[in-house]
Amino acid sequence: MNDWFPELAQHEIERQAGFALVDVFDELSSTSDHALANLTEYSQRLPALVVARKQTKGRGRGSRSWFAGEGALTFTAMLGRKDIPIEPHNWPRCSLIAGVAMCQTLEALSGSDAFQLKWPNDVYLSGRKVCGILVEKRDAAEPVLCVGIGVNVNNSLEHAPADVQQKAIALTDVTTQQHFLPEILLGFLARFRELCRQNVDSLADLLPYWRNHCLLTGRPVETSQADQVIAGQCCGIDETGALLVQTSAGQKQIVSGEIIRW
Repeated sequence: MNDWFPELAQHEIERQAGFALVDVFDELSSTSDHALANLTEYSQRLPALVVARKQTKGRGRGSRSWFAGEGALTFTAMLGRKDIPIEPHNWPRCSLIAGVAMCQTLEALSGSDAFQLKWPNDVYLSGRKVCGILVEKRDAAEPVLCVGIGVNVNNSLEHAPADVQQKAIALTDVTTQQHFLPEILLGFLARFRELCRQNVDSLADLLPYWRNHCLLTGRPVETSQADQVIAGQCCGIDETGALLVQTSAGQKQIVSGEIIRW
């Protein structure tokens, strides 16, 4: 039995969140890589969850890495068509929904108002990154949505190198408490499912919360999509989830791509 993720917690997540399988590992290179490598098997028991106490080669967007030691919460949720009310062709919006769901979960747990969202789904605390999210759609017998998340929770960065402390933070660094990881996971899953139900047709219901928590609004940003770089002032997002950037040539909608400077 894992003291950090007891068997009872696994059963409660299966029961309360409606997961058919919660697979807990002591260490994985990446929960998302493991989920995708075994997608055929997992797709027979959806929704399924892969959780790791330690992740050594986590993946972020593009070629970025997300390394998480003991005390972090790292998991990948695999969801099928019947688990999400949003049609598969609109699953990209689940990326933003996941960011809001985790932001709300951490906000409620900590009581802090210092959480913000960086498009499309990173969660920041006191101006530093606390959570990274990678959402991927794959096809097995049916489409499967893989939501991979890493959250710095009990893995304090207080004694990390100065350059790391400037960019990243853990929840415990603010609350000065040790948190029960399954509680955060269950809270996220419940909020994610509810937000998916509320935003089936568009992200309109998400906009007020996002506007109040947008890290980039009012800041100069540069975005890269394919070979095109767009620079201007961030104006938040619209109901489709696109980033709005005011440029010298007018307002642009950034549907996908990467923020390379802000």
